[in-house]
Amino acid sequence: MRNPLIPVVLCFVLLILLCELPFGLVSRCFDPARDSNHYAHHVAQQNWMRVRIAEMPVQHASTVHAIAEVLEISDSNGRVHPCNGKILLYLQRDSVATSPVAYGDLLLLLSSPKLPSAVDNPHQFDYRRHLRNKGILYTDYVTPDDYRRIGNDSRGLRALFASLRQQLVQIIRLSSLTPSQQGIAEALFLGWDDDLDEATTAHFRQAGIMHLLCVSGLHVGIVALLAGWALSFLSNRRRTRILKGVIVLLTIWSFVLLTGMAPGTMRAGLMFSLITVGQMAFSRPPTLNAIAASALILLVARPLLLFDIGFQLSYAAVTGIVILVPRFKALLPLPAAVDNWWQPAAFLVRKIHSLFFVSLAAQLATAPFILFYFHQFPLCFLIANMVVVPFAGLLLGSVIVMVAFAWWPWLFGIWGAVVSFELRITEGVTSAIASWPHATIEGIWFDGLMLAICLLLLCLIGVMVIRFRWRTLAAALATLLALTVYGLVQEHRCATQIHYDIYRLGNRTAIEFFAGHKSYLLCDSTVASSPQSIDYQTAGNLRFHQAHRTHVLKLDTTFKDDHLMVADRFVSFHGTTMRIVDRSNYRKRTTQQPHVNLLILRESPYITVAELQQQYHFDTLVIASQNFLRRRQSWIGQCDSLGIPYKDYR
Repeated sequence: MRNPLIPVVLCFVLLILLCELPFGLVSRCFDPARDSNHYAHHVAQQNWMRVRIAEMPVQHASTVHAIAEVLEISDSNGRVHPCNGKILLYLQRDSVATSPVAYGDLLLLLSSPKLPSAVDNPHQFDYRRHLRNKGILYTDYVTPDDYRRIGNDSRGLRALFASLRQQLVQIIRLSSLTPSQQGIAEALFLGWDDDLDEATTAHFRQAGIMHLLCVSGLHVGIVALLAGWALSFLSNRRRTRILKGVIVLLTIWSFVLLTGMAPGTMRAGLMFSLITVGQMAFSRPPTLNAIAASALILLVARPLLLFDIGFQLSYAAVTGIVILVPRFKALLPLPAAVDNWWQPAAFLVRKIHSLFFVSLAAQLATAPFILFYFHQFPLCFLIANMVVVPFAGLLLGSVIVMVAFAWWPWLFGIWGAVVSFELRITEGVTSAIASWPHATIEGIWFDGLMLAICLLLLCLIGVMVIRFRWRTLAAALATLLALTVYGLVQEHRCATQIHYDIYRLGNRTAIEFFAGHKSYLLCDSTVASSPQSIDYQTAGNLRFHQAHRTHVLKLDTTFKDDHLMVADRFVSFHGTTMRIVDRSNYRKRTTQQPHVNLLILRESPYITVAELQQQYHFDTLVIASQNFLRRRQSWIGQCDSLGIPYKDYR
């Protein structure tokens, strides 16, 4: 592949497919249940399963979260079928167990597989789809009486490194680091992010350096650089060059295995491996070709990586760096006078100059994905990357040294204190940057079409950087115009919207009214006392409507505004009228009952639909999710027999 345009176009076409942009056709092609041997074909109400823990379990206070590979399953007739496929187990912790479940353990369990929770509310996070993209179709909560360990099958190189990873996590937990520092050290060195607390994660995300806590190409590059530096004393003869390359390759892939084979580390490991093999032969393969080759190798080996956010961000960042950084340096080169400076000062200035453009290129290339998945954008990413990222190599090296001297308590304690000091500085700088006003723009709505347009724009920019043509520039400007027009249309939609949604919240009630960029939440006292408790169900809908919640109103509130009027559970909103009926007012009569569009039932009042017709004049009956299943089924049957329109919010 001599033409550099081929790998560029290939990489970005792959990135467009990754997101299953508006249609989701790719996910159906990689549906795990399409395999005839998948356990999903034999799932019943209860199944006996023999499973093997396939990844390092996550220990929580009362449960152990473990991804297991199903080896055998019994069907409804008791026949046992060899099978495959992954299941997510929530194992209730046994207080009398001598040791927790570990990687490679074989379990025999009585399972009641359940599909993960589906999307119940508008624009809510699709957890079922998220797990499906990881190859997991079912989940199950298992009590200690329903499973037992029958052995361990932890053979192979990956099992060895998984065991070593678990031991290193325990070593870091035994150090003098604080819990938050332990979480950072584990994430930085091993890619183990389950011990990170929410505050630390929020600070790194708002500062725009969350990639430091996700083991990626930066960490692999540091390890490869350290390995090359440690072997720099070897001569450049053919045999020693091959020996050095083999040692560097072993070091790189040992680190990749140690970090759980995260998509970012596998991409970087393959890319550095191709470059190292080229150096062993006195040649260096084109970097873009190495990127494209590593992507194809990974997708052939593990097709479901196509949907992994880390995979997408990793390839977008490294492709943007390779294409844009040389162009940035050509546009804004360092003054020639820098070469005459004191050598250490000149070296430092060159590194800062390069780091500035690397951070800028990586952020520009990953910006569409960050907006699409996280709906936020850090404004201080350049400052945070310039300050913290150069410190990452020293910090990672210090953590490695601390773990290496775990057998010597005296040195282990000294290096623990050094790492603690470095992490205090990192935490202080990160939290300070995150606390700046407007450090992060949050709540940005960015849909699939906008992502597609931005990726097309990035492709055109990449082609222009490599070979400038006026036609490409015109296409890029047209794409930018299309993105601007679509953004203005969406802004007009949000500014003029009049809309409401009734949420499915189990035993709670909430109705959201949108008027322009304002939102009114009408809810019961439980939600009103803690509106953030329903953020998981409602945050996506607020982002879609680009609204900020201005009022939180209880159902028994009397409220009047230009857009909304609430009084005695009677609601009027821009021509739509509603009446909320529950146990406190289902028998209440008024001399003049007005006509309402929606009659909303909640709290399972003991009343029939025929009695509702006698007391209320309504067009549609709305059955909220708070009602009992038996009452809901009874009302649905009565509505069907009477020919009354209804909406059932299960």
